[in-house]
Amino acid sequence: MKKYTYIFITILLTLSSCEDTLEQRFSDAVEVEDAITDINSLKLATSGAYSFLANPAVYNRTFTLLPEIMSDNAFIDAFDNTGRYLEFDDYIVTSNDARTNEAWNIISRIIATTSIVIREGKKLSFPETVQEDADQYIGEMYALRALAFHNFQLLFAQPYNFTIDASHLGVPIPDFELLGDGADIQEPPRSTTAVVYQQIISDLMEAINLMRTESRPTRLDINAAKGLLARVYLHQENWAGARDMATDVINTSGKSLLTRDNYIAGWAEDFNSESLFVVANNETDNSGSNSISHFYLNYKDAFATDNFKSNLSDTDIRKELYPADGAVNLIQKFPRNDTQDDNVHVLRLSEMYLIKAEAHAQLNEDTDAQQALDVIIHRALEIPVPPDTLPVSTETGQALQDKILLERRKELAFEGFRLFDLTRHGITFNKYRQDGDPIEINAPANRTILPVPIDEINVNPNIANQQNPGY
Repeated sequence: MKKYTYIFITILLTLSSCEDTLEQRFSDAVEVEDAITDINSLKLATSGAYSFLANPAVYNRTFTLLPEIMSDNAFIDAFDNTGRYLEFDDYIVTSNDARTNEAWNIISRIIATTSIVIREGKKLSFPETVQEDADQYIGEMYALRALAFHNFQLLFAQPYNFTIDASHLGVPIPDFELLGDGADIQEPPRSTTAVVYQQIISDLMEAINLMRTESRPTRLDINAAKGLLARVYLHQENWAGARDMATDVINTSGKSLLTRDNYIAGWAEDFNSESLFVVANNETDNSGSNSISHFYLNYKDAFATDNFKSNLSDTDIRKELYPADGAVNLIQKFPRNDTQDDNVHVLRLSEMYLIKAEAHAQLNEDTDAQQALDVIIHRALEIPVPPDTLPVSTETGQALQDKILLERRKELAFEGFRLFDLTRHGITFNKYRQDGDPIEINAPANRTILPVPIDEINVNPNIANQQNPGY
């Protein structure tokens, strides 16, 4: 990967919190070995690594958007748009697509930066008074690297179960020890998906071992790492692991679900009672007109499909997030479009209940699955009189699994899940468009994953013959 060669940390950082305000720049002329020398520089480097997540190529737009417009949840306005993401809406992406290249590059930079911070941080000896802080910062970098690798996989590789032993191509893994060494240009081939998942799980285990119990939701902590591990196990179909990790987070994180009454308002907050990890934006440091909120509510470039909205009953509070605007349905999960500083949720407690439900169902633990599922269903519905008349899930087997997948669609909509849920379940679906017939996407499909960028192929001979089929 070209982003893995001659790596230096360049951080232009302005952090505001109740404790302090830092303004610091690590020059790109300063090698990492010289830049991370003590607990303060480790903290600064750690904070800077998070900033990549707020890039429009990642959570502030592309990574959050693509799983929705490439699925049955959303479509691009065909008649009045800014010309962005049309190729994804029409399933005609090519290997020289600029947004695909941006996503590959930024995620590669996250992997490189976190790896260097981990390596250099572990070389240092810290006073006992700050050792716990150092462990926390290094643990955060392990968790962030795991998140980056998993997102990389989701975009550029087929699901874990695409082959029986996950031997199909995943994403490249560099030699972490050589990153940042200008004398060693790395050209890593793509690893198998099984090997990439081993790396992700190893990183998360190390993160959980290093980190203390909790921090603000704008930083990864032990609960967020466990939540991410639950998600990874779900994709890996390690049902027992997914069940246990999700249950652990539900029982020990101290988080609580938003109530029905504060559900809508909760999306306008920086974070709320169920936030495990959010990507931070603020009024002076955000993606501006390139933000996901601007895309949905200012440009009005994309809308929720009628097919999606039809699953929400009139008594479901979530329906209020998708009001009609003439003939289309707005998407208001990112409502701060005036200031363009929505924090983007990466991990929420609601997801943990749905992971728990799916894992129980796959293990034929139907009663536990029904109970976890009903927590999310009942929270969304208007409470009847008397309250004990709320519907209770009684489905078992495949019907229960289908109901859980539908609830994931309703609860996690427009947070970057839908396409990946469809592909890991091998579901054929209709990609709806505003100006033409739906495109039937027959599972498994080549083009539900992105091409390796042509720029990467041109500079890395070891990946030149590893393009994804169909491109």
